[in-house]
Amino acid sequence: MTSGVAVDESCNAMWLEFHSGKVKSRRVITFRVNDKYQMIIPDADKWQLPMHHYNVNEAAVETKETIKALKELLAAELADDNQKNEPRWIIMYFDYVDKIDGRLTGKEILIKWCPDGVKVKSRMTFASSSKGFVDALDGFKALVVQADELEEIDDLLPRFEKGLLK
Repeated sequence: MTSGVAVDESCNAMWLEFHSGKVKSRRVITFRVNDKYQMIIPDADKWQLPMHHYNVNEAAVETKETIKALKELLAAELADDNQKNEPRWIIMYFDYVDKIDGRLTGKEILIKWCPDGVKVKSRMTFASSSKGFVDALDGFKALVVQADELEEIDDLLPRFEKGLLK
């Protein structure tokens, strides 16, 4: 626990299912700080995006479709004046075809999403809780990137394919 914000046990359970499951059922899992700033919790079901495909062509296409769906969720939240923008920890399983050797490769990545317009208290709680959150996930070794704008999420897949992210 960092910053006085605890990590709910269901976060680690969701991470373990996502990370070590023989058959992955989700491509994206998402977490946030609760409304009282006391605990990190799994986000609503609409933020937990499924995985369906495992072969070369379909898995890479599904990753692109999932990025698009994730961006649509984030854009809808940004555009809705009645909904507050929230920072999130988004863990995604990327399937991509390596442009160097042409093989399908998979990587887990943690996107620390904190867009402009987030309230200062939310931003500060998010920033000071990130290390505690990552430390609470058993065996967590995914690549961590910060994203503040939707275009930064678009950039991730091409950077993986070119070997710029490892």
